[in-house]
This record gives sequence, structure tokens and C-alpha cells, in this order.
Amino acid sequence: MRHWLIGLLISTCALLPSVALSAQRRLHYGESIDGALSAGQPEARYLFSGREGDAVLITADSTSPEALDPLVMLLDADQRQVFALDDNSGGAVNARLRHILPRNGDYLIKVIASPSSQRTAGAFRLTLHLLNPTPTPSLLSNSPRLAPLDAGASLRAELSDQAPFRLYAVYAVAAQPLSITLSLENALPVGMYLYSHDFERRLVTAELTDQLSFVPNADGWCWLVVSRLTSSGSVAYTLKRAAEPQSQPRRAEGVSLVAGLAQRGALSPRFATLYHFEAQRGSRADLVLQAQTALPALIVLADERFEQVAVGEGALRAVELERSGRYYVIVARYGGVNDTLSGEYTLTLSGTLTPLVTPSPLPLTISTINSGEVLRGVLDDQRYIAYYTFTGRRGESAQITLNVESGTLQPALYLYVYQGDQPRLLASAAELRSAQIQLTLPESATYLIVVTRYGAAHGITQGRYAVQLILAE
Repeated sequence: MRHWLIGLLISTCALLPSVALSAQRRLHYGESIDGALSAGQPEARYLFSGREGDAVLITADSTSPEALDPLVMLLDADQRQVFALDDNSGGAVNARLRHILPRNGDYLIKVIASPSSQRTAGAFRLTLHLLNPTPTPSLLSNSPRLAPLDAGASLRAELSDQAPFRLYAVYAVAAQPLSITLSLENALPVGMYLYSHDFERRLVTAELTDQLSFVPNADGWCWLVVSRLTSSGSVAYTLKRAAEPQSQPRRAEGVSLVAGLAQRGALSPRFATLYHFEAQRGSRADLVLQAQTALPALIVLADERFEQVAVGEGALRAVELERSGRYYVIVARYGGVNDTLSGEYTLTLSGTLTPLVTPSPLPLTISTINSGEVLRGVLDDQRYIAYYTFTGRRGESAQITLNVESGTLQPALYLYVYQGDQPRLLASAAELRSAQIQLTLPESATYLIVVTRYGAAHGITQGRYAVQLILAE
């Protein structure tokens, strides 16, 4: 269908007056209904109730001997807003409309003949599907998607359509055999996969077997994935790890996340990627994944022991961190290691984050910066953080600009206000070669500007920078 016809349909339907809801046939999720269009009835209307976040699929298939080409539209109940429409996504003369409902309430489905069709009458079958129904809870449905599997531990969990894989952090000791047993409670085909700490290498594949064995050549973290071999079905299982000797675990290393700086990644050919950041207790973290194409991906947030803090598809919002320290983020293909979907993405960390202040190897110095002044400095492995302070008045507009003047430096910028002796983070910014914060000061107080590099103490970039403060009424 030509784009101008679709635009005309949307404009016309948006202007139609309100209709009486009693005139509509009410549908329910999973229901099919037969209808027909004719010269005396050029459209058919159906009403249904939905909730915010419902993913609906509406299909309209022609059942006429001489095929009617139906066009299906989704509107609000008063016909004042058109949410979506589809003509032939189902192939030939069949319509397939997919949409995520924006709010709770009633919605109207309208079926008309396609403007591109020569035939305006005929029979059709309409079906309303809910693609994301609330799953029936099981005793194991709340098992974490990520958990540590310690030596000698036994864990029970479940795989299902809502959780097609689960992930376990395993700390292995050099030359000590690692042995893991999987006991299934039905015959669903399941595999175990052991990955290196960075998910770059698959160390062991154990499909359709109950035993996985591996002898590491160095101490370090590995990732055990238990995943379905089929596209559907549920199974409960128990994992048991042999009680081999252990040593004090080292920190896992992943890709550093800095608040405000989008980090590029890809789920091809990797199954997952590990990230980390540091923050103080009471911080609230947002993690948002963006991709150019549809990329179902799972985001798992865990503490430094790999105990799961939160999990979500595509985004995590306002997650409160209960302790100070390092946090890990794993981005993985939603369907598991055998999922064929892949693609590139960006992952951005933001929120109200108070970073851990690691003492600088050099004596701490705090410089005063005045409005209009430009101060310069160097960030490197010896001094990777710098502090600047100023006094501001409530209602003043503050603009802080950080520019790289030389080197490979990737800068990050933070602004704090002091409440008593404790700093409170107001804003942060990070870009490849510059960063800027602009806001209205919330109170008359002493403010602290923190200039650091991507990764702070663990960063590898260095170079000269210039920071400028501009205050205005």
C-alpha cells in the first residue's frame, strides 16, 4: 500500500467522532470471530480490554472465495488516536498487526477493505492474541538467572519459556578438576556450557549428558550456562558441584562502565559480555540497552559475589544498590547459547550514582575554580582523578565544560554538592573527547567538580584536559 493512503486513513480515523461503546462486539485474548464486509457495512468494529505493556497480535485473514483484502487498525476506544494499522504483513491478503499497549483501558479494532484492493466486500476471520501472558508461577520461577556455584554446593532451578537458560559464576583453581553434575526431573533436552571469564571461549560443551568436567590451567572465574536445546518446554533440575579445594577468589574483570558513556557491544558471535562499575551504597542505577534492530537481550545486575541484584529484558530502571563496592552487568542473548539472534548494541549506565573515590597515589589536592576560569591538568596512571571546588548560589545557572587537549584521554565529569561532610551527586557526563554539565544550582552551598578518566584507576587512557566553569544569574 502506498504511504499516502496509509497517512490518509490515519488522519481520517483520528478525526472521527466518538462512537457508542455498546455498538461494538467485545473480544477477549485468544478469541477468534468471523465477520464480513459489504456495501451496507463497509467496516467492522471490535472492542477489547488491555493493560499497559500487553504485546498484542491482531490477525485478519480473508475467508472469501474471491479474496477480500482486509486492513486492520488499532485505535483508542473513542477513535481519537490511531496506534497502528496493517494491510498484508501476513502475506497475500492477510493482515498481521503487532503493538504494545501504552496504557490500561479499552481499545478498538477496526477492519475495512484495503484501499489498494478492487474488492470491498467479503468474509474474514479476526483473531486477538496476547503474546506476553503472565506466566503461571511455579515453585522455582523466582530462581535467579545468575548465581554463584560454590565448591560443594547444590542448587535447584527451572528452565522454561520465561527462563530458557540460567547462568552460574564458578571460581576454578588451577590444576584442580572441576566436576559438575546435572540431574533432570523430566526428559527435556538440556545442555551445559562452560565459558571463559570474558565469554570469548567456550571451554566445555556437555549436551544430553549429566556430567561436565574441566581442569583449569589458572585460577579464575568461569561461567556455567544451563540451557534448553529446544525452543519451548519446562524442566526442573539440580546442579551439584564437587567439593574441590578452593582459594581466595580474585576480582573478575570485565568492560568498565562509566555513567553517561555509551559502551558498544555485540552478541555475535558472543553469547554474552561482562561489564563492571563501582558505586556507593544507596546509589540508584539505570542500565539501558539500545540496538538498531530488534535484539532480545537480557541484562543481569549482580554484586561482587555474583549474587543477582536485578534482571530485565532491554533495561533496568532505578535499581537501588544496597552496599558499596563493585557491581557486575552481564548482557546475554535472551534465548540462551543456542539462540541464533545476534546484533550490535550500546549499553549505557546512568542514574543517581555516587562513585567510589579511590585514593590517588599522589597527595590529594583540591583546587578552587572561579566563574569564567579555565584550568588545565593531566590525567594518567599516577593521577587519574582531580578535584575542583566553587561556591554557588541557589538559582544560578552552572555550566561546566571538560575538553581533551592531547593524548588518548576519555574523560568523565561529576558534580557534587556538600550536605554536611558528605557529597551528594547532582550530575555526571562522559563522551569520547569532551563532557559538559549544565544545570540550575539547587542551593547556596559548596560544590565539588570531579574530573577523571574512563575506568578511573583501572583506565588506560591519558592526556591533557581543560575544565571551565561559567556561572550566570
